[in-house]
Amino acid sequence: MNAAETEEVLLSDEDFEALEAVLVSDDVPADCMNLEMLDGYFAALVCSPEPMAVERWLPAVWTADGETADFGSGSAARKALALVLRYYNEMLATLAAEQDPWEPFCYAPDSEDSPPLGDEWIAGFEQGVELWPDDWNAGLDSQDVAVAEGLLAKVFKRWGADEAAEADDQTRLGWLAESAQAARGLFALWREVGLQEPRPVDIAEPATVMRAAAGRNDLCPCGSGKKYKLCCGAEI
Repeated sequence: MNAAETEEVLLSDEDFEALEAVLVSDDVPADCMNLEMLDGYFAALVCSPEPMAVERWLPAVWTADGETADFGSGSAARKALALVLRYYNEMLATLAAEQDPWEPFCYAPDSEDSPPLGDEWIAGFEQGVELWPDDWNAGLDSQDVAVAEGLLAKVFKRWGADEAAEADDQTRLGWLAESAQAARGLFALWREVGLQEPRPVDIAEPATVMRAAAGRNDLCPCGSGKKYKLCCGAEI
């Protein structure tokens, strides 16, 4: 994307706040990803060596245990879905941008009970990497595999180390910066070796996106566990 195209997909401040709010609202399942975890998750999806269909990665946004995601109503599901898909498109545009490079989003701990800075981001990134195909390195030469594995190690190496529990916020911000650099490096590597790039999701009408992947009596691809006609396809 060029700078003008990137600007078009950026969420406004109001949209960003609406996304942040809906992810912790009663409109979505209680174990829905918050914005920090979603940011890490999307970063891993965007820098995957193989583009993934929306219906493959979307259910994990709403619930971590694979159970039915209860939105309560089709309108609540569509509202949340539209904002999440728009954020995915923003991530895709900004992570790949050559100017104003993307940086991870994370919450500053505001109490002793808050997760350490960056922990939820790296948990989301790890969950996204788990969706990469098992044979992601098939067809790549050994040098490219080594580069990719080195970049992945750069993302993860600090967070699980013994010293992580004692690291201060400034140190953790440095780790996030290194992780961002590695994620951008992965995206650039796949582009360099000619692998297919992920494409933005058409979000003009989110329910239409879901309709393409499900019949009215099929389970809704958003992961709610409801029939499509009773969830994102309701009132269409």
